[in-house]
Amino acid sequence: MEAVQLSLSALCVVGLLVALVGLFFSEVVPLIALAVVAVAGIALWMLNATPAGRRNTARNDAAAARLARVRERDAARAERKREQERQDALAREAAAAAQALWRAARQLLDGLPERGAPQEEAIAHCLSGTSAARDPRVKAEAERLARRHVAVDERILCIALSATSGSGRRPALLILTDRAAAVSDRGTSYRYDPDPDDVTEGWGVQVGDLHFSFLDNPRLRAALAARQEAAALPAPTAPPAGRPEPRLIRTARDSELVAVDWMRHLGFTDAVATPVGADEGIDVISERGLAQVKMEGSPTTRPTVQQLHGVATAKGKQALFFSLAGYTPPAVEWASRHGIALFRYDYQGTPQAINAPALRLSETADARASQPAEADHGSEA
Repeated sequence: MEAVQLSLSALCVVGLLVALVGLFFSEVVPLIALAVVAVAGIALWMLNATPAGRRNTARNDAAAARLARVRERDAARAERKREQERQDALAREAAAAAQALWRAARQLLDGLPERGAPQEEAIAHCLSGTSAARDPRVKAEAERLARRHVAVDERILCIALSATSGSGRRPALLILTDRAAAVSDRGTSYRYDPDPDDVTEGWGVQVGDLHFSFLDNPRLRAALAARQEAAALPAPTAPPAGRPEPRLIRTARDSELVAVDWMRHLGFTDAVATPVGADEGIDVISERGLAQVKMEGSPTTRPTVQQLHGVATAKGKQALFFSLAGYTPPAVEWASRHGIALFRYDYQGTPQAINAPALRLSETADARASQPAEADHGSEA
């Protein structure tokens, strides 16, 4: 049956071809060819109408469907293979980029000045080889920002400048350390804790309305990766040795910076000045302590000391107070009973312990500072 159907189908095709060709040679041949095609077509239709013909047609349709499914599976398999190859290539590129970034981060960390080195040295190292190194104003601003908001035991990883969107506006400054960051913008400075959401992959860092791009600051990407590497390193426990250098006090902000220096000397090595106008009257803060600084002409009274004690207790921190004019006797008596360290400083930036808690902090810090010298002396003997 199937052979007959194929023969009739072939006869129809040949008849049509003969009819087309015969048009150019004879009028009879096309008529005969068309008659043959008609007879073959009728016979083919009659055969297809029989049960055997329908079964044969169904088999042919099923075979065609199977062939179509096979081709579809092959095409889908080939597409999956191509997609997997693309994914593998992207994964290899991402792994290579991550490895290169890790190497850059390790190289950055290995090349930094040692922890506790002067901030000026760390800033000069970060600016070296950049366009900002030729601008002395950037270096001076970075040093001021570091003195205010970067602890002495933090490692400065990168100094970045923001993109500017207006003529005459100086770019903002970002100092990225192994624990936090600090920003200076149009005379305002503050400490800033980078959030992962602030980092746009492939673009840069967004701090409020400030944009620090990787294109303008090539070291910024590696510095962000270095922060993750540095987080795994052990944090230093020893405070800086030696008493802070005298600092002439002209403004209230100068007095706060003096308090920062001395708190770091007293063992609060991560102490930083809070932004101007901070709430609760706190001028210096660290992980373990906080301080209020008063540059007034009259002695500090007990209610002011009590207020600081309440804030420190709520935050679970040690309270310290620095006052230019000293304290009233009730303030000293109350602070001594509640463990608040009171210091009185002069215009040269040298504080004096006023009560027992302050004296204990000073003596412990001085003893700590003298230990290295005594150890060296003993080894020479």
